[in-house]
Amino acid sequence: MTPFVNRIAAAGIAAMVASIGFAGLADADDNAIKYRQNHMKALAAHMGAISAVMKGEAGKPGHVAGHAAALASIGAMTGDLFPVGSGEGNTDALPAIWAQPGEFEKAWMALKDASANFAKVAAGGDMAATGGAINAVGKTCGGCHKSFRKKQ
Repeated sequence: MTPFVNRIAAAGIAAMVASIGFAGLADADDNAIKYRQNHMKALAAHMGAISAVMKGEAGKPGHVAGHAAALASIGAMTGDLFPVGSGEGNTDALPAIWAQPGEFEKAWMALKDASANFAKVAAGGDMAATGGAINAVGKTCGGCHKSFRKKQ
C-alpha cells in the first residue's frame, strides 16, 4: 500500500473507533438514566409499602424496619446517581442538578440523613415516632423534586 492509502485506512479505522467510543458514551448515559430511574422506583416502592403498613392496610408493623433499612441504603446512594452527562435523554432530571451541584448535594444529603434517622427510629418499633420520621423523609423527596425534577 502507498503511504496515502495507509493514511486513509488509518483515518477510517480511527473514525470507526471514535464512533464506537461515542456510541458507548451514549449507551453509558442511557444506562445511568435507567439505573437512576430503577433506583427511584425502588425508593417509591418502599415508601408505598411503608405507607400501607402505617395505615394498617397491609403488612405488619415489624415490616417497617426492613423497608426503612432499605430506604437508608437507597438514600445513601442517591448522590451517585447523577453523573455528568446523564441529564440528556429520557430523564426528568433538571439541568440545575449539574449547574448547582452544591444545592443539589444539600438536597440529597437531606434525604440521606432523614432516611438514616428513619431507619434508626423504625428499628425501635415506636410507630408514632416512626410516623414522624417517615414524614421527614417524604419532605426531603419533595424538596429535591421541587428544584431538581421536571414537573409531573
